[in-house]
Amino acid sequence: TWLAGKSRNITWNRTGSIANAKLEYSTDAGVSYPNVIIASTPAASGTYAWTVPNAIGNQLRVRVTDATDATVFSTSAANFTIKGSLTVTAPNGGEEWVVGTGNNITWSLVGSIANVKLEYSTDNGVSFPNTIILSTNASVGTYSWTIPDVLSTTLRVRVSDAADALVKDESDAN
Repeated sequence: TWLAGKSRNITWNRTGSIANAKLEYSTDAGVSYPNVIIASTPAASGTYAWTVPNAIGNQLRVRVTDATDATVFSTSAANFTIKGSLTVTAPNGGEEWVVGTGNNITWSLVGSIANVKLEYSTDNGVSFPNTIILSTNASVGTYSWTIPDVLSTTLRVRVSDAADALVKDESDAN
Protein backbone atom coordinates (compact mmCIF):
# COMPACT_ATOMS: atom_id res chain seq x y z
CA THR A 1 0.00 0.00 0.00
CA TRP A 2 1.39 3.36 -1.08
CA LEU A 3 0.04 6.77 -0.02
CA ALA A 4 -0.86 9.47 -2.55
CA GLY A 5 1.46 12.46 -2.47
CA LYS A 6 4.33 10.58 -0.81
CA SER A 7 7.60 9.59 -2.49
CA ARG A 8 8.24 5.88 -3.10
CA ASN A 9 11.01 4.17 -5.04
CA ILE A 10 10.22 2.09 -8.11
CA THR A 11 13.04 -0.42 -8.52
CA TRP A 12 14.04 -2.87 -11.23
CA ASN A 13 16.97 -4.99 -12.39
CA ARG A 14 18.45 -4.36 -15.82
CA THR A 15 19.94 -7.12 -17.90
CA GLY A 16 21.88 -6.17 -21.01
CA SER A 17 22.70 -2.77 -22.45
CA ILE A 18 19.36 -0.97 -22.12
CA ALA A 19 20.22 2.73 -21.87
CA ASN A 20 16.92 4.26 -20.76
CA ALA A 21 13.69 3.01 -19.26
CA LYS A 22 10.15 4.29 -19.61
CA LEU A 23 7.96 3.96 -16.50
CA GLU A 24 4.17 3.74 -16.62
CA TYR A 25 1.38 2.69 -14.30
CA SER A 26 -1.94 0.91 -14.69
CA THR A 27 -5.10 1.32 -12.64
CA ASP A 28 -6.83 -1.73 -14.15
CA ALA A 29 -4.59 -4.60 -12.97
CA GLY A 30 -2.27 -4.28 -15.96
CA VAL A 31 -4.85 -4.44 -18.74
CA SER A 32 -3.58 -1.07 -19.99
CA TYR A 33 -0.80 1.39 -19.09
CA PRO A 34 -2.07 4.83 -20.12
CA ASN A 35 -0.26 6.72 -17.35
CA VAL A 36 3.35 7.75 -18.02
CA ILE A 37 5.45 8.26 -14.91
CA ILE A 38 8.55 9.28 -16.87
CA ALA A 39 9.25 8.82 -20.58
CA SER A 40 12.98 8.21 -20.13
CA THR A 41 15.26 7.65 -17.14
CA PRO A 42 18.67 5.92 -17.00
CA ALA A 43 17.98 2.18 -16.88
CA ALA A 44 21.28 1.32 -15.21
CA SER A 45 20.28 3.10 -12.00
CA GLY A 46 17.51 0.57 -11.34
CA THR A 47 15.54 3.02 -9.24
CA TYR A 48 13.26 6.00 -9.66
CA ALA A 49 11.78 8.17 -6.87
CA TRP A 50 8.09 8.52 -7.72
CA THR A 51 5.68 10.94 -6.11
CA VAL A 52 2.64 8.68 -5.84
CA PRO A 53 -0.32 10.20 -7.73
CA ASN A 54 -3.87 10.61 -6.51
CA ALA A 55 -4.88 7.40 -8.29
CA ILE A 56 -6.81 5.84 -5.41
CA GLY A 57 -7.46 2.16 -6.02
CA ASN A 58 -6.32 -1.39 -5.40
CA GLN A 59 -5.54 -2.64 -8.92
CA LEU A 60 -2.39 -0.69 -9.67
CA ARG A 61 0.72 -2.01 -11.39
CA VAL A 62 3.92 -0.46 -12.71
CA ARG A 63 5.59 -1.33 -16.01
CA VAL A 64 9.25 -0.65 -16.82
CA THR A 65 9.98 -0.67 -20.57
CA ASP A 66 13.08 -0.17 -22.69
CA ALA A 67 12.52 3.44 -23.81
CA THR A 68 13.49 2.54 -27.39
CA ASP A 69 11.95 -0.94 -27.67
CA ALA A 70 8.43 -1.42 -26.26
CA THR A 71 8.72 -5.22 -26.62
CA VAL A 72 11.27 -5.31 -23.77
CA PHE A 73 9.47 -4.74 -20.47
CA SER A 74 8.67 -5.99 -17.00
CA THR A 75 5.59 -5.37 -14.87
CA SER A 76 4.71 -5.56 -11.20
CA ALA A 77 4.18 -9.17 -10.19
CA ALA A 78 0.92 -8.31 -8.43
CA ASN A 79 -1.48 -5.44 -7.85
CA PHE A 80 -0.76 -2.81 -5.23
CA THR A 81 -2.96 -0.21 -3.56
CA ILE A 82 -2.81 3.57 -3.46
CA LYS A 83 -4.64 5.25 -0.59
CA GLY A 84 -5.11 8.89 0.31
CA SER A 85 -2.68 10.56 2.69
CA LEU A 86 -2.84 13.00 5.57
CA THR A 87 -0.24 15.40 6.97
CA VAL A 88 -0.65 17.16 10.32
CA THR A 89 0.31 20.82 9.92
CA ALA A 90 -0.64 22.06 13.42
CA PRO A 91 0.23 21.34 16.11
CA ASN A 92 3.39 19.98 14.63
CA GLY A 93 5.85 20.65 17.43
CA GLY A 94 6.94 23.55 19.58
CA GLU A 95 3.49 25.10 20.10
CA GLU A 96 2.27 26.06 23.57
CA TRP A 97 -1.50 25.88 23.92
CA VAL A 98 -3.37 27.04 27.01
CA VAL A 99 -5.93 24.89 28.83
CA GLY A 100 -9.49 26.01 28.07
CA THR A 101 -8.64 27.96 24.91
CA GLY A 102 -9.62 27.03 21.37
CA ASN A 103 -6.85 26.16 18.95
CA ASN A 104 -7.03 24.82 15.42
CA ILE A 105 -5.75 21.37 14.60
CA THR A 106 -4.95 21.53 10.87
CA TRP A 107 -3.99 18.96 8.26
CA SER A 108 -3.51 18.60 4.54
CA LEU A 109 -5.20 15.88 2.55
CA VAL A 110 -4.37 14.09 -0.69
CA GLY A 111 -6.87 11.68 -2.17
CA SER A 112 -10.31 10.44 -1.31
CA ILE A 113 -10.75 10.53 2.45
CA ALA A 114 -14.24 11.46 3.64
CA ASN A 115 -13.75 11.82 7.39
CA VAL A 116 -10.88 11.92 9.87
CA LYS A 117 -10.53 10.88 13.49
CA LEU A 118 -8.54 13.15 15.82
CA GLU A 119 -6.68 11.88 18.87
CA TYR A 120 -3.95 13.05 21.21
CA SER A 121 -1.07 11.45 23.06
CA THR A 122 0.46 12.44 26.39
CA ASP A 123 3.48 10.12 26.07
CA ASN A 124 5.49 11.52 23.13
CA GLY A 125 3.29 9.73 20.58
CA VAL A 126 3.89 6.22 21.93
CA SER A 127 0.12 5.74 22.25
CA PHE A 128 -2.99 7.76 21.36
CA PRO A 129 -5.66 6.72 23.88
CA ASN A 130 -7.40 10.11 23.97
CA THR A 131 -10.09 10.81 21.35
CA ILE A 132 -10.71 14.43 20.39
CA ILE A 133 -13.46 13.57 17.87
CA LEU A 134 -14.38 10.24 16.26
CA SER A 135 -15.27 11.71 12.87
CA THR A 136 -15.13 15.11 11.20
CA ASN A 137 -15.09 16.18 7.54
CA ALA A 138 -11.59 15.55 6.16
CA SER A 139 -11.79 18.08 3.33
CA VAL A 140 -12.22 21.00 5.75
CA GLY A 141 -8.63 20.52 6.94
CA THR A 142 -9.17 22.13 10.32
CA TYR A 143 -10.85 21.43 13.65
CA SER A 144 -11.21 23.87 16.55
CA TRP A 145 -10.14 22.02 19.71
CA THR A 146 -10.78 23.33 23.20
CA ILE A 147 -7.63 22.32 25.05
CA PRO A 148 -8.41 19.91 27.92
CA ASP A 149 -7.00 20.25 31.43
CA VAL A 150 -3.97 18.08 30.70
CA LEU A 151 -0.72 19.78 31.64
CA SER A 152 2.15 18.18 29.76
CA THR A 153 5.13 18.90 27.54
CA THR A 154 4.84 15.53 25.74
CA LEU A 155 1.58 15.98 23.82
CA ARG A 156 1.09 15.10 20.15
CA VAL A 157 -1.95 15.02 17.88
CA ARG A 158 -2.80 12.27 15.37
CA VAL A 159 -5.12 12.63 12.38
CA SER A 160 -6.29 9.37 10.77
CA ASP A 161 -8.78 8.29 8.13
CA ALA A 162 -11.94 7.46 10.10
CA ALA A 163 -12.53 4.48 7.78
CA ASP A 164 -8.90 3.22 7.61
CA ALA A 165 -6.70 3.63 10.69
CA LEU A 166 -3.59 2.74 8.65
CA VAL A 167 -3.82 6.11 6.86
CA LYS A 168 -2.58 8.57 9.46
CA ASP A 169 -0.09 11.22 10.46
CA GLU A 170 0.89 12.73 13.78
CA SER A 171 2.67 15.81 15.07
CA ASP A 172 6.37 15.66 14.24
CA ALA A 173 7.36 16.80 17.73
CA ASN A 174 5.82 17.61 21.12
